[in-house]
Amino acid sequence: MANKSERKRKIAIEEGAIVLGVLIAGFALQFFTGESTSFNSAFLAFPVNVVFIVLLLLILFMKRGTVLSRMASGSLSVILLGAITLATLWMGLVPENNVKISWPFVLLYLLLLINLTAVISVRIKSLSVRSIPFLLNHVGLLVILLAAGPGSADKARYFMRVGEGNTEWRGELLNIVDSSPNKDELKELPLAVELIDFKMEEYPPKLAVINVNTGESMPKGKGVFFEAVPYTQEKIEEWILTVDTFSYKPRYAPSAFVSAKDLMGNSVAQGWVSCGNYFQHFKLLSLTDSLSVAMTFPEPQSFKSQVKVYTPDEKVREGEIRVNHPLRVGSWMIYQHSYDTQRGRDSEWSIFELIYDPWVIPSYIGFILLMIGSITLFWKGGKR
Repeated sequence: MANKSERKRKIAIEEGAIVLGVLIAGFALQFFTGESTSFNSAFLAFPVNVVFIVLLLLILFMKRGTVLSRMASGSLSVILLGAITLATLWMGLVPENNVKISWPFVLLYLLLLINLTAVISVRIKSLSVRSIPFLLNHVGLLVILLAAGPGSADKARYFMRVGEGNTEWRGELLNIVDSSPNKDELKELPLAVELIDFKMEEYPPKLAVINVNTGESMPKGKGVFFEAVPYTQEKIEEWILTVDTFSYKPRYAPSAFVSAKDLMGNSVAQGWVSCGNYFQHFKLLSLTDSLSVAMTFPEPQSFKSQVKVYTPDEKVREGEIRVNHPLRVGSWMIYQHSYDTQRGRDSEWSIFELIYDPWVIPSYIGFILLMIGSITLFWKGGKR
């Protein structure tokens, strides 16, 4: 028994040394090639990623023996998972890092894929009903890791600007690493987007008393803002402000007719107040030489685009795209990204973000296998 424990400890130390050696090799490669030459995930784009997966799956056909057993070692799995977890924490906690494309992380990820495939291979060779939950969980995890790793090289992001009543099929390719658009790489896409209508809902603009010399709202240090809604009344310092009328017509800026009285009820001033826009100048209501009533720009509450999407198979998909409510067309997700902020609700175009991810379905399959495996595992455990 003691010899067996000693042997396991020795194997664990050897496997830890192997992982450490791989990490050192990764850091050395990173150091000598420089940070700017980190692993280029585009190298794994189709068909290279498919060839890689086929080669990886050859492990499933290896004969059971010392080599396969060492590749599927449980202690190796623990060490690799620990290292990957630390790298993931670093990615999440340290801003603006490129850990996921660094050579140490890539080599660790490769070792984890080999280890996980070997674990599945060993369990398949002794297949039984009791091993089904184990296999479902591990196969599901392997599918997810393959989709997130080699499969991510096929993922592409584009920006597409479409005017109302127009159809666009070209997009600016987005850099996956830093999410910056490459204006020199305007690419024709296999689908076209027609913008039928753009609509925006806004919160009412707000009114405030400001110092026209400093721009500071009153009272000093604790500025009071209130919505420009008809019949709304607000006391600010020594004035009582009342919104008598509110107007907001297409193309024009929102305007409010405001009456200002002192605390005794005497009229001080009245007139139109507007924040202005691309078509119309702003208006202030003067109270004193330095203080005036001003209006803020209305803030967007929601904006959406009514679109038609044309696909290569001559199918037309019509739908509405809102923020956080994308439209799915095959392997494409179309998100509402932006609009003409100068015109606001009068914007005549939308900017969409299009994400192409052919590995999203395998990812879903992986998660489904994990869920079934987990449920089966709990069910078998409860039954016993």
